[in-house]
Formats: sequence, structure tokens, C-alpha cells
Amino acid sequence: MKSKLLQKDYSEELEEICESKRFDKEAQNLLLSMFYKIDGAYNDYKTVKREVPSKEDFLENIIEIVEKYCKEIEIAKPNSELEKELTKSRCKIVEEEPNNKYNKEQKVIFFPNEKVVLYSIIKAGLEKINSNLSLKDKSMLGAVQIGKCISSSEVIRDFNGFSWSQIVNEIESLECNALYTDLIFLLGEKYVNNLKSSNIEKINNVVPSEVLEQMQKIATKFYLEYDEKQAEIALNNLKNDKEKLKEMEAGTEYVENITKIKKDLLGKIKEIDEELNNPKELRDAYINHNKDLPNEQKIFSVSHYEEMIQKKRQNILNEIEEYNKLQNPIEFVKIKQEIENKIRFAEEVNTLKIEDLQKVFFKEFSKILDDLNEKDRLIDYIYKIRYLKYLPVSKNKFMKNIIDFSDLEQNTIKKCIEKNIITPISNNAKTDYLLLKSLFETRNIVIEVLQVKLNVQDGKLISEIYDGDILDSTNEIELPKGSNIHLRKTKKVKIFD
Repeated sequence: MKSKLLQKDYSEELEEICESKRFDKEAQNLLLSMFYKIDGAYNDYKTVKREVPSKEDFLENIIEIVEKYCKEIEIAKPNSELEKELTKSRCKIVEEEPNNKYNKEQKVIFFPNEKVVLYSIIKAGLEKINSNLSLKDKSMLGAVQIGKCISSSEVIRDFNGFSWSQIVNEIESLECNALYTDLIFLLGEKYVNNLKSSNIEKINNVVPSEVLEQMQKIATKFYLEYDEKQAEIALNNLKNDKEKLKEMEAGTEYVENITKIKKDLLGKIKEIDEELNNPKELRDAYINHNKDLPNEQKIFSVSHYEEMIQKKRQNILNEIEEYNKLQNPIEFVKIKQEIENKIRFAEEVNTLKIEDLQKVFFKEFSKILDDLNEKDRLIDYIYKIRYLKYLPVSKNKFMKNIIDFSDLEQNTIKKCIEKNIITPISNNAKTDYLLLKSLFETRNIVIEVLQVKLNVQDGKLISEIYDGDILDSTNEIELPKGSNIHLRKTKKVKIFD
């Protein structure tokens, strides 16, 4: 009852905000219908996925975004130009004042569909990515943000209050979805959902290096496909790196060229110093600089001109310092290796597949079992294995189609039996796993309610897994002649203690 009252309060709060912002009735109805569907499906979503916010936090976040970040809502009408524009992106966020970091209000445009509405609202609340971040960090944060939108809309997309059935074709980016899921299963949803431009670098120290590198490649691939301008910059940087590497491999000729370049740069420093130390020469240079420039490009004081050439001087000194490093044999090898790594990374970005990431992630995820001893955490782990097995890696493949989970599943069942979490069926650990392995693939939302019943037919031992009186799945094994397997349970019994 308390939960229902709480939900009613959230709905009323959202309705009041919609009315105060004067959203039209269709937009209000869509938002409230979205809320209703979240309310009906959230518990199932949380049960299946595990690493999600509480329902209260989830709903409060939506209300906060609508209140603070949605100034206007527009619905794309069928067969309109706007609908054609949104065919790929499904929604569009138009900033009220793009260059004003204090004004967060936006116009949110989307299709009239509750799961698209939810995706759009979460996207409207995302922090703008700092343009000064490295390409890797921008890509990682961008992938995490889109992954969060996908995960949030999943509550409506894949859950209807009765069942769990994935609609893979409606996942906006399989890459972002996989990367985000991997991160929350390794680090927890609170940690991942709090990543921002100011702290994205910290994951470099907490994600295992092999996994991190694959994540960065997958994220960069997505980001460059998403942002044409960044793709052009990245292509130009790759071209420059290849040219520089070719020059560095020229040996003696490259060293001689560096000496010549440094000499020219030192000559420029001398000219700037002479200009700075002679007020008349500085003023003449200032006048000459402004002479042919339009008014909007002119520098309007000598002091400002002096600041400009001081910066120019410092940039030249920095360039000289880089060339000094290249003349140091140890630094030369180090810089050359860094450039080679950058080229390798850029070239591998386009060839990497989700499968490559998931294989290295799975190794790290499997290690987590060693540190699990509490009942709640071990049951969580079973649910997570099940979820990962159904994680899409392509439009027609799940993780279970590319990775063998059997050893991890067997070890998990064995540990749960040792911790008195799962009732043993026989005196043989492998047999127990083979008879219970469908736990990791059942589409039944709650695993703990399942029961098992055993019988023998034609020399085969068969386990029937039930949800109440409904048969959920079956497992069977051949009983070898002379088998000493002793069954402890023959009637329908609960699997979990």
C-alpha cells in the first residue's frame, strides 16, 4: 500500500510539472503513460538485471530531468518531415542556449512511443561532454551515456509487467549497450552512472587494462561514427602520425632535419625577444599586424598584442622542448613507440567487434566468483550470468552463442551447494549442475521460486524445472552403466534453500 501511495505521489508531481510548463495534452499523456508502464515493469526489470537504481531513485531522476532540463516537448507527427529526421535517432534535443552553461533547459522532440519518450528524457538529462577531454575519454563517456539511455528504456522495451522478452532491433547501439553492461557488472551501477567529464579518467585505474583497451576501441568506433567532425579530426591525426613515424624511421636524415628545425625556431625566439625588448619595434609590429585586418579581427591595444606574442614565444619553446626529447635516444624510442601504439589503436578501432570485448570481459567477470560468499551476492551472480547469456552481440547472436559459460555455471552451482544456498540433488557436483543448468537460461523472471522434480526414462536421468505447476524447462543426462550416483531428491522440491 505504501508503495502505491508513493507511486501516486510521483505521478501527481510529474503531472503538476507538466501543467506548469504548459505541455500539450498529448505530451502529458505520453509522460504519464510512460510512468505507469515503468511502475508496472520496474520490479521485474530490477530482478532480472540486478545492477539498476531503486525504483524511487529512477522515478525521481525522471521528474528532476523534466523539471530542470525540458522547457518544451514536441511530438513528431506521422509522415512529417520531423518524423523522417528522427528515423535514425528517434529523438532530438535542441538546446535553448547552447553556449550558456548555466541554462540547461532544452526542447525535447520524440516519437509518440513510451519507450522512446523514456530514452529521450534520460538523454535530455545527460551532462555535455567536455570538448577538452582526450578522444578516448570522450568516447568512453559518450558510450556510457548512450548505454545508460538504452538501459533505462529497457524497463519498458523488454518488460511488460508479466514477462521478459528482448527486442534487440530496438536497441540503439549494441556496442554501447554491451560496454555499459560490462561496466556496471564490474564496477556497480552507482559508480558508472556517476561518471562525468570531471572524473571519467578514473576508470583507467579500476578497469583491467586488457578490458579497458577493448572498451576504448569499441567506444571510439561508436563515437567516430556518431560524430562526423571528430571522425575527420581523427583521420587527419592518423595521417599526421603516419607521416611523423615515417620521418622518424629515416634515421640520420631525421636527426639532421631536427637540428635544422630547432635552429629556425631559435631564430624566431630571437626575433620575438628583440621585439619585446624594444617598445618602438613592438608598437610598429602591432600597427603592422592590424593594418590589413577587418575591425572585428583587430587587436585594440599594444598590451594585448604583447600577450599574443608572449604566448607564441611559449608555444615555440614548447616545440623546441619536444625536439630536444627527440634528440635524446631514450626519449626518441619512447615517443616512437607511443606513435606506433596510437596508429595501431586507430587502425584496430575499425576492425574490432563486440565479441572481442565480451571475451576479455568474461574472463574478468568469471574471477568475481572467487570473492563471493554471501547468499545474496551469489544469487545476484546467478542472475547476472543469466542476463549476460542473453546480452546481444549482434542482431541475431547473444553472448551464449560465442562464449562457453558451462565451467563458470558449474563452479557457481557447486559453490552455492557448499554454502547451503542450493539443495544438492545427488552426491555428484557435476551431475547436480547438469540437472540444474537451465537455471541460467530460464526466462522465468524470479529464479528462487523454481522447483525441481527428477525421474528416470530409458536410462536417462531427467530433471523437470517447475514454476508452480507450470513446466519451465527440462535437463537430461545419460546414466553410465555401473554409475554410483545417488539421488537425494526424487519428489518436486525447491531448488534454493
